[in-house]
Formats: sequence, structure tokens, C-alpha cells
Amino acid sequence: MADPFITKLKKISKAGTPAKTFLTLLGPIHNNWHVLNNSSSESIGFLLFHWELIQRFKSVGGPAFFGGVTPFSTVELSSFGVPYDVAVTVHAGNVSNLEELSTDIEGWHDNAHMAVGMAFHIDLMKPKTNVRRVQFWRLHYFINDRFEEKLAQFSAGKSTQAVITQLEASPRVKSI
Repeated sequence: MADPFITKLKKISKAGTPAKTFLTLLGPIHNNWHVLNNSSSESIGFLLFHWELIQRFKSVGGPAFFGGVTPFSTVELSSFGVPYDVAVTVHAGNVSNLEELSTDIEGWHDNAHMAVGMAFHIDLMKPKTNVRRVQFWRLHYFINDRFEEKLAQFSAGKSTQAVITQLEASPRVKSI
């Protein structure tokens, strides 16, 4: 059975959907995921949900809408007062490592949203509207890159998409 959030993301990112429309429709979905996540009722975990979100953002031309999106660098993040300090080791096939990674990155991410927002004098703390800011995407591209690096260690040569599909079909989907 498809995850309800992935189904919603697919629905708003069909071929021909303008990026601006996608971002407008994404706000409530992103907000609802965060509401459920905060009550531990989400159906898909932090890293998997945001990985899927980025794939849909790319598919509708989201990066071009912002004139390009590049991840923040570790130097930039440190200058904002939020050095990337997640140090989870991921071993091949160890799902518990990915669960720990998701928990640790999510905690770091919460502080990063505040620090990046303060550095740019914008509000990045509202999930319904922060998706309309390029800084949101730059931060999540950075996080996504860290996730994909760890997926490569976890997957022992499988493609990222194959591993994501496997994880999303597992009963531990809520915690990654």
C-alpha cells in the first residue's frame, strides 16, 4: 500500500505542474506531515519523507523556479552557528543505524531551521510556508546529500531508488 504522503506528493507533482503551484499545494502537506510527526503518528519518517519531497520538487522544475538550488556548505552552516555534527556510522544492511541517523539529523535540522532563518532574517519555522523559501531547499538538499551518502554505505551497491523503495516497504518506514 502506498504511503498517503507520497500519494499526495505524486498528485501535486504530475507532469506539467508549475513549480509555483507545486509549492503552494505542498505547504499544507508538509505542515500535516510535521503535525503528525510531532505526535508520533506519521506514516513515513523524516529522511524518507523529505527525500520524496525533494524528488517531486525537482520533477516540477523547482530548482529553476528559484534560479538554481545548491546545498548549504558545512562552512556556511557553521557560520550560521549550526555546525553539522551528526556522527552516526551506518553499516551495510543495518536499518537501526538509519533510524538513529534519521533521529539525529532531524534534531540537528530543527536547530538548523532556526539558525538559517536568523541568518537570512526570514521565518523558516512554519512548515506550511517555509517550502516557498530557497533557504529551505538549500538546507534540505544538504540533509538529503548526507542521507544519500549514508544510503550508499547501507546499500552495498544498490541504487538509491532501489534502497528507498525497499525501506518504504518495510515496517520501519516510520522511523527513517
